Amino acid sequence: MAATNAVRKKLSRAEQVAWLLFAIALVYKVYACFQVPVVTSDVLRHLGYSSHALDNHFALYTTKAEDFIPELWTRYWSDQPYIYPPVTLIFFYLFSAFHLGIFWVKAVLTLIDFGCTYLFYKHISKCAALLFFCAPVSLWYTSHEGQFEILQTLFIILNVISIKKQQWRLAGFYFAISIQVKQFGVLILPWMLFEIWKNKNEQSQSLAKILHKFSQGLVLGFIPFLIFYIHAPWLLFLPITSGSTKTYNPFAWNLFDPTLFLWMSQWLILWNALFSYAPLIVATIMGIIAWKKRRFRTSISMVPFASFWLITKSLRWGQFWYSIVAPGFLFCLSKKSLIHLLLSLHLMQCLHSIIAILIKPIGALESQYSLTLMQSCMFFCDAQRLNY
Repeated sequence: MAATNAVRKKLSRAEQVAWLLFAIALVYKVYACFQVPVVTSDVLRHLGYSSHALDNHFALYTTKAEDFIPELWTRYWSDQPYIYPPVTLIFFYLFSAFHLGIFWVKAVLTLIDFGCTYLFYKHISKCAALLFFCAPVSLWYTSHEGQFEILQTLFIILNVISIKKQQWRLAGFYFAISIQVKQFGVLILPWMLFEIWKNKNEQSQSLAKILHKFSQGLVLGFIPFLIFYIHAPWLLFLPITSGSTKTYNPFAWNLFDPTLFLWMSQWLILWNALFSYAPLIVATIMGIIAWKKRRFRTSISMVPFASFWLITKSLRWGQFWYSIVAPGFLFCLSKKSLIHLLLSLHLMQCLHSIIAILIKPIGALESQYSLTLMQSCMFFCDAQRLNY
């Protein structure tokens, strides 16, 4: 009886610590939504671009930011076109159309982050949910800086859950939406096709029937955005680095190429290397072991996550916040202990965010002029009326 009470007391303390960590992360995320982004002005540019989303037969995709001068948001990356597929554009248009500012974008992205946390809690474990919710890269780059990667994470998770539940129409729909947020969504394809193949003839469903249902969902996910592809058929094939002649990637393979790391110090380069190599190595080793044991389903489930890091580390242009997408691919896995390990590595992935949260932001920071402009756009932002 004493031993049982001790275990209960220990578990109770562990739960108390977990709830405390969750509460601290939640309070910070709410606080961060009210803060002006200091590392990147991307959210303001998204609001600026999207305010022209419906102009002149979607000319947004055939123009550059400088074509909208004298609007103030065009001072950032003026020579860049808009490179993101229509779901992302429409997401930001919902804010710019009503002149809603940066705070509202960050608040909605934070709610989406909370939704992803709930899905981790419901479908994996409490521990996984806590590790995901407390990840510094999301605390900083989602809630403070307003990066939208969490939107793709959500649709990747929903896609995987639908496949595991054999809800093929929903799977097709969520897959279509995820790849129209950003290109990383396509990495789920090998695992998805394997699952479709493995599930044929289960519950009296032939392969043809599964593919028919999946195709229905896929078409449904594209129909609302079809008009965009009529005017710009290449949208899905725009590379992440499109239009950029610069090189920068904090997770790059080559640790000795200074052009890839710009302002970053050697210790930060090594930290990022350690925590981007580690999840890739773990996933690769586990996949190979499973393959040798002829556990092909387990092996294939590692492919999306490992592919994410292979591609991310190979990009000419990358950013810290790209790693926000990685946990979504962990829903393909079935072994909870492995998911917890990879989420623990994700927790430590972005030292840059940890320093920004606990001490102060470092590296390439926005100018005082930029900060003042974004401050004026925090709650109300009519991007087209903010002129030189």
